[in-house]
Formats: sequence, structure tokens, C-alpha cells
Amino acid sequence: MKFAHFALIYILLATAVAGQNDTRPDEREHSEETTETSEITSYEVLLQYSQDRLSRDLGTWRTAMFSFERRSGRRQIIWGTYRASERRSERDQEFIGGIYRRFGKKMAVTAEGMYSPTFKYVGKFSAMGEVERDMGRGYVAHVGGRYTSYDGVKATSVYGLLEKYWTSNRIAYTLYVTNLTNAGTAPTHRVQYNRYFGERSNTIGATFSIGREHENLGPGIGILRSDTWSTAVSGRFWLTRNIGINVDGLFHKQGHLYNRRGLNVGTRIRF
Repeated sequence: MKFAHFALIYILLATAVAGQNDTRPDEREHSEETTETSEITSYEVLLQYSQDRLSRDLGTWRTAMFSFERRSGRRQIIWGTYRASERRSERDQEFIGGIYRRFGKKMAVTAEGMYSPTFKYVGKFSAMGEVERDMGRGYVAHVGGRYTSYDGVKATSVYGLLEKYWTSNRIAYTLYVTNLTNAGTAPTHRVQYNRYFGERSNTIGATFSIGREHENLGPGIGILRSDTWSTAVSGRFWLTRNIGINVDGLFHKQGHLYNRRGLNVGTRIRF
């Protein structure tokens, strides 16, 4: 099947569910409302497509994703995701499942697992866990880690994230440290800013990252470590109470290997 079919599937799925109704509360993203005022069960579907063009005639990467979420107010989110990607005529599939659970008003945990039956560029499987703590005065701290098994190589990442919310703004700093069994340790720093506006918590944002990253270059080459930096802009807009869109633009420099320019578009449907 030609990969262009993924774009067609994306459009058909969006059309099929766009007419659903929604009575759900505000999502997990930033909100002026901080109390858990509702336990209404609701659902969301996310349909997303991205395309990245590489320099040095290294081709185009494409990814299509379908995600389904079940939300119990602001207390719990359970999700399942199917993601299909293509790099250099090699195709990967990933099946992902996760849960976000709040404990009281101050604590939350997240757990996620991934399995790939193809694992040409992605890992065979991965497991992630995170603990979140509301520190008060608009500060939220996160500590987490992820273990990923590639073909012959294991990667372990740990990270710390600190967010600050004030009025309609958010700023966050993240430190990632990744250890690869055959390539040592690589740290990465990320700074992110978001501005929220409108009745439905629309947002625009910008991100800058710099550090050292491991990149899986596929069969016959393996995973290499190189100095990287990237910058991205993003927008999340709710067209109605039930239908939203997101658009992201990315520029990523993977050391001396290549530059990558990407565009991601998505549709989110609540019901």
C-alpha cells in the first residue's frame, strides 16, 4: 500500500466522527479552573499526519497516527494509539497504551507502554513512567524515565521537568539524560513557552532544544550520537466545542548528518 493512503485514511476518519457531541469538562491542559469539579466520562479521538524533509537528498519521513482517549473528568485519562511511519521506504508500526491518574489535587502519575512488530527505526518496545507534583504558586514538577529496547541496543532515559503557570502563560524547562548501551550518555535541554487564549483554552507556543541525541539510522547503520539543536512553533485551536485542530512546524539539525524540516497537522474530536 502506498503511504499516501495514510493521508486518505486520516481524512475519512475525521469525517466519520466529526458529528459526535461532547459534554466533557476541560482537558488536562492548562485551565484557570484547578478544582476537580466533574467526573463525567468522555472520549476524544486524535488524527494526525506529519511529514519531514531531510537535507542531503536523504528523503522524506512520513507518520500517520490515530489515538483514542477515555477521560474521567480531570481524574483519569486512558489512551490507545496506533502509529505508522515511513523512512527511506522502510515502514514501522507502533501500538501504544497509557494511563494518567491524579491522586488528590497535588499528585499525578503517568505510565505508558509501546510495542512494535517491525522495529526498523523505532524500538521493539518501550516503557515509561512519570510522577507529577503541584508545588503551588503555579509551579508543577515532573520526574520520569523511559526504557527502550532496539534491535541489539538498549536506551534508558531519565528527565526532570519544571513548569510555571501565571495568568494565561506557561514556561517550562526539561533536562533529558539518555544512556545507550553502545554509545554512552547524552544530555538534552529544552525550553518551552505557551500562551493560552479564548474560552476553549486555545494555545500558541514555541520550543527550543539543544544537546546531544541518539538517532536510529536504520538497518545496516544503527544508532549514532550527535550534537543537535531544534526549534518549533505550535498552535492548538478549538473551532467548536467538539472539534479542534493543531499545526506544528519544526526545524531540527542532527549534527553533521542532516537538517530536518517538518510540518505536523492534526484534528481532535470530543464526544
